[in-house]
Amino acid sequence: MGKIAIIELNTSNINLVFADVNKNKSFLIYDRVSVPCNLLKDFEQENIIKSTIIKEVVCVLSVFKRMIDAQEITETICVATNKITEAKNQNGFLNEIFSITNLKFNILTCEEEINYIYTAVINSFNKPKGLIINVNEYSTEVLLYNRRNILNTEILPFGAVSLTNKFNNLSQSELTNAVTNYVLEQIKGLDWAFNLDEEYEIIGAGSLFLNLGEISRRAKKYPLNCEHNYCMTEEDFNKVYLVVSGLDITKNSKIKGVSATDTKSLPAGLSIVKAFLTSINKNSFSISKTGLVEGILLNTTIPLTLEKPISDNLGYSLQVLNEYYDVKPNNAEHIYNLSMILFKQLKVLHKLNRSYVRVLRVASYMSTCGLRVTSDNPEKISFNIILASQIFGVSHQELVLSAFVSLLRNADNFNLSDWVKFKDLVSEEDLEAVKKLAVILEIAINLDCTKFGNVVDISCDILGDSVIMKTITKSEVPLEIMQAKLASNNFKKAYNKNLEIL
Repeated sequence: MGKIAIIELNTSNINLVFADVNKNKSFLIYDRVSVPCNLLKDFEQENIIKSTIIKEVVCVLSVFKRMIDAQEITETICVATNKITEAKNQNGFLNEIFSITNLKFNILTCEEEINYIYTAVINSFNKPKGLIINVNEYSTEVLLYNRRNILNTEILPFGAVSLTNKFNNLSQSELTNAVTNYVLEQIKGLDWAFNLDEEYEIIGAGSLFLNLGEISRRAKKYPLNCEHNYCMTEEDFNKVYLVVSGLDITKNSKIKGVSATDTKSLPAGLSIVKAFLTSINKNSFSISKTGLVEGILLNTTIPLTLEKPISDNLGYSLQVLNEYYDVKPNNAEHIYNLSMILFKQLKVLHKLNRSYVRVLRVASYMSTCGLRVTSDNPEKISFNIILASQIFGVSHQELVLSAFVSLLRNADNFNLSDWVKFKDLVSEEDLEAVKKLAVILEIAINLDCTKFGNVVDISCDILGDSVIMKTITKSEVPLEIMQAKLASNNFKKAYNKNLEIL
C-alpha cells in the first residue's frame, strides 16, 4: 500500500490531503489539514505577493513537508491556483518555495481545474446528464456533460471574491442585487447551459456550494450529516439567500458552519448562484463533496479515469470501504449475491421495484462493518457507520434505508422514534420495504455464517402459506441452515408466510 499527499495552494488557504492507495488502485483520504492564508493581501496595488506573505507560506509548507516525510509518503502532488500567474514575482515566489521545501508546484489552468472537478463528479454521482457549476474566488466554471461525454465548457472571469471587491462600495442588499444583475448580463449568451432537457441535473461543486449546503441543513434541521449529494430545492436556496443577503457582514463577521474568510464573500457567491438558477429551467440542484483533490487522486491512482469514468461508482465506493475497513478475508460480496438471489426469488411477495436493489447492495456490503467496533449488537454500530460513510452513487434516502436494513437484522433494534427522525426522507411504504429487505439480508448472512461460501444458489417455492427455500451447495451446510432458520419468525412477520429451509 502506498500513500499520496496533495498540497493545494489557493488565495485564501493552503490545504494538505493524505490518501492511502492500495494495490487495486483505489484510494481513501484519511486526513486533511487546512491553514488560512491571505495570499493576495494588498496584491492589487502592485500585483506582487508580499514578502511577509511569502515567509508565511514557506513556513506553513515547511511544516507540511515534515508531516509528509513523517508519513512516509510515496508521491507528493503540489498544485496552485491560476491567480498566481498574475503576480509579477510568481517565479521568484515558486522558486523560493522549492529551494527551501523542495516542493514543486504546478499552476493549474481553469480548464484543468474544471476537468478535475468533472472527473470527481462523474465518478461519484449516479447522474448520466448534468451541468456542473463551480464558483471559485476569482472565476466561475461551467461544464455540461451527457452520458459521460463533455459537451461544453465555459470559464467566466469572475468569482465570489472578485465580485465582492468590485461592488465593495455598496450596501449589503445593493451588493447582492448588483452582483446578480451583473452575472445575468455576463451569462446571457450561454444558451447551451440554460435550455436543458428534463433529464439534465444541476450539480454545484466547490466550497461555496458546500457552505450553502451547510447553512441549509442547519436551518432546516436536516437529519443527516452528509454533504455529498445533498439536494436543495429552489425554495431551500431562496431561504438561505434571503437571510444571507439581509445580514450586515463586516470584516469580522462569521456565519455558523462557514469560515470567516468565506463569510465575507458569501453574499456575492450566492448572488452568482442566484443568477444561474434564474436562467436555468430547473428547480433543484445537488451538491458535490468531491472536487479538485478527488479528481487529481482518481486520475493519479486509476489512470483509466483519464479516458472514461468508472462504470459502477457505487460498486467502486463499496469495494474501497470494504478493502480498507473490513477484516480479511471477508464475505461481503457473497452475502450480496445471496441477498440478490433471494430478492429476485421473492419478488412476487415483496413487490419492491429495482430502486431498492441499491439499498440492499449497500446494506449487504456494509453488513459486517459494525464488527469493526464491537461484537455487542454490531447492527446498531453498522447503522451509524453507514449513515456516516461517504458512499457514491446513492441518494440520501437510499443511504438512510440501507442503514435501517442493516439495523433491523436484529428486529429488537427497531425504535419508531429513530425512524421518525428521518420522516422528511422516508415514507411509510419505505418502512415496510426495509423490514422485508432486513429479513432477506438476515437469511443471506446466516446462510454464509461460516464464510466458506458453501451455499451457491437458492430456489424458492411459494406454496400457499409457506415458502420453501432449497439451498444449492458445494458442501454440507448443516450450520448454515440451522442459523438461517432463526429468521423464520421475522420472515413470518414481514411476508406473512411460514419459512422452511432445506
